[in-house]
Amino acid sequence: MSATTSPNAFFCVRITSPRERAEVIAAEVFAAGASGLEERKSGDSIVLLVYAPAAHAERVRAAALAVAGAAIVAAAEPVVARDWPETWKDGLTPIVISPRLVVRPPFAAHALAAGQCEVVIEPRQAFGTGAHGSTALALALLDAHLATAQPARVLDVGSGSGVLAIAALRLGAGRALACDLDPIAARETRENAARNGVEERLASFAGSLDALGPRANDFELVVANVISSELRPILAALVARVAARGVAVFSGLLVAERETICAALERHGLRVVGERRERDLRDDEWLALIATR
Repeated sequence: MSATTSPNAFFCVRITSPRERAEVIAAEVFAAGASGLEERKSGDSIVLLVYAPAAHAERVRAAALAVAGAAIVAAAEPVVARDWPETWKDGLTPIVISPRLVVRPPFAAHALAAGQCEVVIEPRQAFGTGAHGSTALALALLDAHLATAQPARVLDVGSGSGVLAIAALRLGAGRALACDLDPIAARETRENAARNGVEERLASFAGSLDALGPRANDFELVVANVISSELRPILAALVARVAARGVAVFSGLLVAERETICAALERHGLRVVGERRERDLRDDEWLALIATR
């Protein structure tokens, strides 16, 4: 780095790492002063693009070298000045779930194919843009189910941005109810529903399943994109909401948990009839299940 380098400049250190070292390296570079990190898949390796202010760049690189193992750590390179408030949008592009369904942010246009519908989600604080593997898997199962079914009522548990409930409505479901413990999620679900023209058919509230009362058990489709530690405590209450001969979609699970989760579903009267899997950059393999009563 030059002595004339601006103190406001940023540098990038490119690290090509075996998967098993990536998390350790990430922790060390942040402790050394990195301010951002981007992961990219490259064959059997992970490429980490580590961003740091000029004053911390060499310290960050040294921290990476100290724990690199078999990783390749390149020299710190200056980052070309950009409009950083807008840069975060670069990686958010339309996600084609199927020939019938696309999920996209409002600032990324997509030319719809014949018969294809879109769900437009503003990326904010609530989880669920469609980019995460668990959301994409749930959307794929929803799309496949709704190709032959038109449930009158849908329940989206742990709704986040409302993307699953909105997608169900865009694909032909009648009405949807979305619930999440986070008030921000409930608000953003309502905003996204209006953005997609389904606000009259989607209700959203912040709270638990208990708020539905004991007699709310006529949802023909229930969807839950939540991790297993959050699913287990509410599983009995969630299954109780599924109508006779109804369907439930579960995502946010890991393939390693499949046997345990399937056994729990069977104990509660649900039979798994389909699944989807997807591996992410960290080599976690996500699982989504569809089950019938």
